[in-house]
Amino acid sequence: MPGTSSSQRCILAVGNTGNGKSFTATIFGAQNAKIGNSSKSETDTITVYDINGGFYIDTPGFDDSDEDKDDEGTVRSIYLKMVEKEIRDLTTVLWFVTPDTKAKGSYKRQARFIESLAKYHKGNVWDNTIIVTKGNSIENGPRDAAREIAQKENNSKDDLLSKTRDFMILLFESLSPENIYVEGMFTSDKLNKYGVFKGSEPERILARYESLMEGHLEHPICLNLRKVKCFKCSEETDPRLASPECHPEMESFHPDVEGVHRGNVIDIHLSSHYNKHPARYVAATTRQKFDDSPQAWTVRVVSFGIVNPTRPEFVSGYWECCDNHDANSSGCKQVYHCCGKDYPSSGCQNIYDECGHNYGGTPCLTICKDCKKKSDEEGCKVRCKKCRNDNPYNKKGCDKVPHSFPN
Repeated sequence: MPGTSSSQRCILAVGNTGNGKSFTATIFGAQNAKIGNSSKSETDTITVYDINGGFYIDTPGFDDSDEDKDDEGTVRSIYLKMVEKEIRDLTTVLWFVTPDTKAKGSYKRQARFIESLAKYHKGNVWDNTIIVTKGNSIENGPRDAAREIAQKENNSKDDLLSKTRDFMILLFESLSPENIYVEGMFTSDKLNKYGVFKGSEPERILARYESLMEGHLEHPICLNLRKVKCFKCSEETDPRLASPECHPEMESFHPDVEGVHRGNVIDIHLSSHYNKHPARYVAATTRQKFDDSPQAWTVRVVSFGIVNPTRPEFVSGYWECCDNHDANSSGCKQVYHCCGKDYPSSGCQNIYDECGHNYGGTPCLTICKDCKKKSDEEGCKVRCKKCRNDNPYNKKGCDKVPHSFPN
């Protein structure tokens, strides 16, 4: 997993506005860092800069002296930025202060903030902290305040700041022409001895920081931050930094349903076929037929042809369609009872072959349009049972319930 290692460091800068946090970012190689020359903060959000060998995290100034103010949100924001950059650990905390003995409340708040940064660290955060004092003299105000907070937070009477280092720095360019360090025309080595550094010589400032940070890279403030995705909502971060909202319970559902019939449409005849005569039956009758008997011929001769004798002849009945003389015959043609169509022929009624219902009738089954399963079977999609959001895995949670992160 990507993150800090023996070759990558992460420096965190904290402290009041105007104490040089953003300027120091440029010393370590940060590009486009905003540097101000007043007490107005140039950093109102947490910014992560890429520097030589790692990252530099610049934070907003602590301009509120209320020592009881809760900075949990700021700590969480810093961690979230680290997770975003896949930074697992902190190597150094640079605490920027001024030699103000009256700012004890502010120092305590900042010290408590530094302590809270290491809430996942099993070691002592102050071993990796450098107190950077803006000026050419060091007052014990910040160290004393930090020692008090460290002992209280760790329930210890030991001096937990015994390995905390100090860096006194005053920029030469900020001095007035009458200042002794300007009038004295000292060499850079001499100036550096008294904590005065030239902004035009950033390599000297960097060298001092590097010497004070010795050992930090090998023994970082281990936070073991990791970025994982919740199984139930859109939260993707270290589980310890997750928002309190998730989706409480999931349910399967069918997004859209429709009424249908079971089977395919076929045509059938509703009744069987039978035999019939399509035409009428002509009843039996008699007719007069030429009589060719000897007696009839005698009559014709005697009457000189005036009388033409005939005789009656029986004509049997018959069916006009087939000339069948049997009045009781079963019929010459097969047709269906339901519609009178010839047999065989296409059906006179459309139905569904599985359910047997008429085509166009009221549906007998409700199914999902997407998966074609019955509506009362397990759904093909999942949604939150509370907010009913049909894409819960990519939506923020709706209730204060635990997340479901992978182990």
